[in-house]
Formats: sequence, C-alpha cells, structure tokens
Amino acid sequence: MGEWGLAWWCALIFTATPLLALVLWHCTDVFHRAAFTLNPAHRGRRLPPGHMGIPVLGESAAMMWYFKVARRPDGFVEAKRKAYGEGSNIYRTHLFGSPAVIVCSPAANKFVLQSTDSFAGRWPMPELLGLTSLPNIEGRQHTRLRGCIVAAVNQPEPLRTFARMVQPRVEAALRTWADKGTIIAVPEMKKVMFGNICKTFISLDPSPFTEKMEKLFVGLVDGIMAFPLNIPGTASHHGLMCRRKLNAVFREELERRRAKKTTAATLGDRQQEDGDLMSRLMETQDEQGKKLSDDEVVDSIGSLVMAAYESTATAAMWASYHLAKSPDILAKLREPAKPGTYRPFGGGYRACAGNMMARLQITIMLYHLSLGCEWKLLNPNARTVYFPTPRPEDNAPMAFSRLCTSM
Repeated sequence: MGEWGLAWWCALIFTATPLLALVLWHCTDVFHRAAFTLNPAHRGRRLPPGHMGIPVLGESAAMMWYFKVARRPDGFVEAKRKAYGEGSNIYRTHLFGSPAVIVCSPAANKFVLQSTDSFAGRWPMPELLGLTSLPNIEGRQHTRLRGCIVAAVNQPEPLRTFARMVQPRVEAALRTWADKGTIIAVPEMKKVMFGNICKTFISLDPSPFTEKMEKLFVGLVDGIMAFPLNIPGTASHHGLMCRRKLNAVFREELERRRAKKTTAATLGDRQQEDGDLMSRLMETQDEQGKKLSDDEVVDSIGSLVMAAYESTATAAMWASYHLAKSPDILAKLREPAKPGTYRPFGGGYRACAGNMMARLQITIMLYHLSLGCEWKLLNPNARTVYFPTPRPEDNAPMAFSRLCTSM
C-alpha cells in the first residue's frame, strides 16, 4: 500500500506540475485580455500582440535573463518579433509589476513622444524619483514645472555659468589621469561628472560628504532599475532609503539657504546668491508669478542630479571607450563637427529638460579629451555588463597620457 501511495503521489506531482505551470502562464494574460474586452471604453479596439507572463512577475524574469545572463539586451524584443511578427513593431508585456507596451519603430516612438494627452508616464515606484518630479506628473503641472526647470537650466546665462565652472575642473581631472598613467575609466568618469554636478547644482566641492552622496545615488539608480518590491533586503527598498536620505540633505540645504536669505534681509545685507541650480529653482517663477514649492525643488534637484550623473558619465565613458578602439573616428572628432547630429534626449513634451546642459558637459569632456590626451584600452575585448546600466565588465582600464604639455 505504501509503494502504491508513493507512486500515486509521484504521478500526481508529475501530472499537476505542467498543468499548474500552464495555468500560471496563461492566467495573467487571460485576466488582462478579459478586463480590456469588458471595458466599454475599449469597444472596437484591439490589444497589440504579446503575452503578459506569469502572475506578479510578468515577463520581468525573461527580460532580466536577456540582460544579465545572455547579455543580449535586444534579445527580449527580438523574441517578441519572432513570436508575433514585425508587422506593427508594437507588443504587449508585463514588466516590473505593471502592464506595458513595447514600441519599436521610429514612427511609433515619435507618435508616443508627441502625443501629450494619450500616454501618461508611470513608474513602478514613483517615490524613488520623487512624487512631484517631472517623470511623475502630467498635464498643466508638468508643463509648469518643466518651464521652470528649463528656465533655470537650459537658458544661455545658466549654460555660460555651467561651462565656466566645468571646464577647468575637466582639464584638472585629465591632468590627474595623465599623471597616474593608468586609470579605471568607469569610476573615474563618474567621479568627475558627479563632482561637476555637485558643484553646479548645489555648490558642493569634492569631499567625503559628496562621496557618501554618490554612493546614495548609486543605490538609488539600482533601486529604480530593480523589481518594485519594497521589502528589506531588496534593491528597491535600499533605493527608497537612499532617496529619503538624499531628500533630507537637499531639504536641509534649502532651509539653510532660506534662513540665510531671511537673516540677510532682516539686517539689510544684500548678499551674493550662490548662483547654482538650487538657488535658481528656489527663485524661478511660473507664468502666474508663483514659485516652486519646497517639495518640487527637492524632488527636481534629486531627479536632475541622478539623470545628469548617470547619463553623462555613461555617455562620456562609452565615447572614450569606442574612440580608443576606433582611431579613424577619433581623427574625425578632431575635425569640426556637423551640427544637429546627436539627439539622444527623447522628443516631444518628454524631451530631457536639461539636455543642453548634458550636451555641454559631454562636449567639454570630449573636446579636451580628444585634443589634449592619448589613451589606450588595456583590455579591448572585455565583455559588456548591461544591467542596471551598460558598462565594460572590467570597468575599462586605460593607459592614459598627455597629447600636449600645455593641457
């Protein structure tokens, strides 16, 4: 009887397991398709081809496999194309806890970016970016805040101030790299870019305190790119803790500046403003003459620092990496460039509000790098890590030297 009982349970397990897997694989997709079909507002409309994956996780595990294990970040989309065809280049899926639609073709992407009323932005954990930051707001609130940020960042005078502040710091960093002879490009580039941002955004010079801030931003980026599960020990939870600590730092600095200004006004002392991004955001007014709230200033500073730090450092690092592998391209870079050929900052009303500042910082770095330095990859065949952001597996060690002694 015991042997028959064991055999019966084994047969049940072997039979039930594939059936359970089949149910789990289809139940999320069936649920979302039914909800879409039964909604009167969707009558006459169709869902794009695709699959919603398993409950809760959706297809997040499959996407992460392509990024972290197979190291083929385009493999996830290519699998969709093979399964459902390339007719529309639009596919439904379920990623990071939310239903999603993947749009592949340039025409469809342009339509999404320029359709201000049809597509609302949504992040799985909006607290990580700041509840009142640009990525998390819509409509008039977004237009108002974007206008204030553009006025504080992307105007001629702020850009001139930024260039005057950044240029000598970049030259000094390149001299330091040349004196070292060998550098690890990824952390060195991030260190330079983060130092520039801290100085121009909140007037902080490099110190142990800014090093702690950089670690907090690294934790924040990891949390944003992780599955949105706010449980101790997860990257999302750690990112949320990092965001709260950064908010406390920015709020304390904001209150210090306001108290300083109030004291100066009481004493009749007209002190020189800091002239950095935080000061400009505190004083910028919208069309109705209304200033930004403290939450808007703090959330905007946090999201702008994070975006400027990660994007510019990554772009500048990969530029130096590929230029080291392509001397013919480097020779072309040392010639005058054609305008309007570098457009990585989105489009429509969601275009990067600080795109001119990001372009300027990358341009200054590449200008002094290409004209004043020589560098060589010590491991040109290193594999690429694609998550949370792409980088060479060995962080790109380089032999570095001056091209001219006047640098």
